[in-house]
Amino acid sequence: MEWCRDFKFQMIRLEWERIFLHFEIESNYPGPEQPKFVLARFRRAVINQKQVLKKGAEPILELQINETVELVPESCKDNVYSFTLNLSAANGREFLDNGQWRIAAIVPEGFCVSSVTTELGYHLDERSRIFRYGRGKYAYNLSFSLTCFDGENLELYFNNYFMIMNKKWRKRKYIKEAFTFLGKLNRFYMFTVIRLIRIFYHIAAALTPKNGKRILFMSETKDYLWGNLKYIDERIKERGLDKEFKLSYAFRTAVGEHTSVLSWIKTVFRVVRQDIIFIDDYAPLFGFFKLSKRTKLVQVWHAGEGFKSVGYSRFGKAGSPFPSESCHKAYTYALTGSKNLVHVYEEVFGIEKDAFLPVGMPRLDDFLDKEKIDEFRKEFYSQYPALKGKKVILLAPTFRGTGQKSAYYDYEQLDLKQLYEFCGEEYVFLIKMHPFVSDPIEIPKKFRDRIFDFGDYPNINDLYYITDLLITDYSSNYYEYALMKKPVLFFTYDRHMYELTRGVHRSVKECAPGKVCDTFAEMMRALREQDFETEKIERFVEENFGEYDGHACDRVIDKILLKKES
Repeated sequence: MEWCRDFKFQMIRLEWERIFLHFEIESNYPGPEQPKFVLARFRRAVINQKQVLKKGAEPILELQINETVELVPESCKDNVYSFTLNLSAANGREFLDNGQWRIAAIVPEGFCVSSVTTELGYHLDERSRIFRYGRGKYAYNLSFSLTCFDGENLELYFNNYFMIMNKKWRKRKYIKEAFTFLGKLNRFYMFTVIRLIRIFYHIAAALTPKNGKRILFMSETKDYLWGNLKYIDERIKERGLDKEFKLSYAFRTAVGEHTSVLSWIKTVFRVVRQDIIFIDDYAPLFGFFKLSKRTKLVQVWHAGEGFKSVGYSRFGKAGSPFPSESCHKAYTYALTGSKNLVHVYEEVFGIEKDAFLPVGMPRLDDFLDKEKIDEFRKEFYSQYPALKGKKVILLAPTFRGTGQKSAYYDYEQLDLKQLYEFCGEEYVFLIKMHPFVSDPIEIPKKFRDRIFDFGDYPNINDLYYITDLLITDYSSNYYEYALMKKPVLFFTYDRHMYELTRGVHRSVKECAPGKVCDTFAEMMRALREQDFETEKIERFVEENFGEYDGHACDRVIDKILLKKES
């Protein structure tokens, strides 16, 4: 049976009455036959990923019905079907079995998976239920989640699971449960590797003396020194403290990649010797063992402030960290750009307020230095003379997808012809994709004198010096750009899909420091009318950079290395 996307079946109401679940589904199906409704579990089969990416959907899997339970509507009026599901007798006289279930309507053309209205989608978390039984040692959980299979519709599914009390929740971290032979084999392999890393670290740590003078700059996501790490490193050397402290470096792209045993040994051995470790991003290594109290781990998180949920702000969603001993909980200190951001990252890292140092962002220390800006502009225009004298629009969105391996951007949302015509002789349009997006945008030759792919340009912050208008979406890049008090547009063509599937920790529409455009037409109208809502950026700078003085690196060094009280 084929998956039919020609007709819409959309849930418009979902309410509870004890064990009864009441819901309504609106349809545009013309008939003449009445659809057959089922709760279905699906088998997944891989389809052409490149074709999907072009459509703007996630790199997904095709659905094929594997198991069904019939749903009989109580009534139908004006193509709105009303249902009542008795959970205790959903399948004959039984509950539904464990798994993810979807509502599907079977019609002669195939089966249609039920979607949900965006309005209801924002309230699905409130509809989740936990039914405890067996003196509280067992629970039946029913929650609702959304995914986007075609780039247009929010597909609804039920997470239906019977749970048992987990007394070892502190030990259930990176090694997940396995139910197949290969899964159990892989689980045993991971358990063995992590246990050996842990044993090696603790033996080496016990045998390694500390002198308080060893500093490691480390990244598990990039193989080079950059961002906040780079600025702290340079400032230590400028102050001559590299003669007092021994600096070392460990950079590799280990997250999401297969890494050799030798690489693990080298990294752990470097970690063991340190008194202070600065890291810039997610580093799962620090969840494998408990770091010695003699070593301080300092997170200098690269992002200032963004909308997309990360860390524990995604708890309960796909890809969320485990509740105990996540690497985020290993930080001695975490830097934030301002006091206002402590609350944001308190949620992200799952650590107490006192662990945060609102010292500012080190990489912004000389961000507004006129001499540096002039020098960069001179060098930039000598390298790109065709851009000199033009106003620059920089498009720099974040990626779509669940991570680095599945990252993409829907280039079809951009009408390059319209952008080219808008630019005229006054503007140029630079496109810098998130580094996770491996497929570059294809710019026709006839547009390349006004539209440019800057995806390989190394440092986006430098580009801000020549940018007159930034266009972004859910990325945190607007944070530092705002310091220049220049306008920002937010092009959020998939805002509801992104907020309801990937997740955000604040409403983009309500909190963005600039005009939010949900369609390309809206964005083009804002460009033509110069409607950027700049009063929002002024207010944002006042609230977030009121204490900016360009000395964040010195505060980090004084507090952590020299142990000076502020």
